[in-house]
Amino acid sequence: MVEGTPAERANPFTRQQATQYVKGLARHFGAADVGITKLQPYHLYSHIGREPGKFGQPVELDHTYAIAFTVEMAHEFVQTAPTGPAGVETVRQYVEAGKIAAELAASIRALGHPARAHMDANYRVICPLVARDAGLGEIGRISLLITPRLGPRVRLGVVTTDLPLLIDAPTRDPGVIDFCLHCQKCAANCPSNSIPFGPRTDQDGVLRWQLNAETCFAYWNEIGTDCGICMRVCPYSHSDNTLHNLVRWGIERSSAFRRAALWMDDLFYGAHPDPKTPPDWLDV
Repeated sequence: MVEGTPAERANPFTRQQATQYVKGLARHFGAADVGITKLQPYHLYSHIGREPGKFGQPVELDHTYAIAFTVEMAHEFVQTAPTGPAGVETVRQYVEAGKIAAELAASIRALGHPARAHMDANYRVICPLVARDAGLGEIGRISLLITPRLGPRVRLGVVTTDLPLLIDAPTRDPGVIDFCLHCQKCAANCPSNSIPFGPRTDQDGVLRWQLNAETCFAYWNEIGTDCGICMRVCPYSHSDNTLHNLVRWGIERSSAFRRAALWMDDLFYGAHPDPKTPPDWLDV
């Protein structure tokens, strides 16, 4: 389902028609948002991981375009982190992202063009970097993609292809970076102290916040499930409703409003909010 042989005869789509088709199809299959970028060398992992028979081999991928998309994680489950239901929702949306990627890649191959689905345990690309360059969000303090509408409360999928497409402008959102610079709520609530405080630093020539993956994953092993507290407490992760979307609109446009939004978030939700209880039907 990840790779396959394209149909022998390619359909004569224009770039605009092909772009409209793949974006519409991704949304029809369940994507919350979708964008397209040129595939860059820094999008690729250096070596293959987790794939039987190919582990450790160099990644070789010469496709021209990358289609990135998001799937939404249910707010009520994310708010239970770091308990089991939040981990269940994470896995469920990895499955959904994998299904969409496989269906989309198969549809492109049916049009006569090569395509590869990138999904959990079978990645060749670093999804957050592809998604950022495809205009879907910005990389925040927690080293996850922060999307305008759902924040980090998403999972990602990517399809790479040679189907000629129109690319989207990459995201460089100073509002998200400024908000993360002053918020630091994820770092203050991280039980393993894996998220850095302060401004971004130069990491191998890239200005970024770098998560300590080793201490983060060690804490997962300690509690026996995914953590996800950083995602739960992030002010961008609130419900996708009119009130919170108005706040997001103000955050995007005003530095002063960002400061006020941080104050309001602590006031209404607390500086160290406790996890919510799972839905009643999970009480078994």
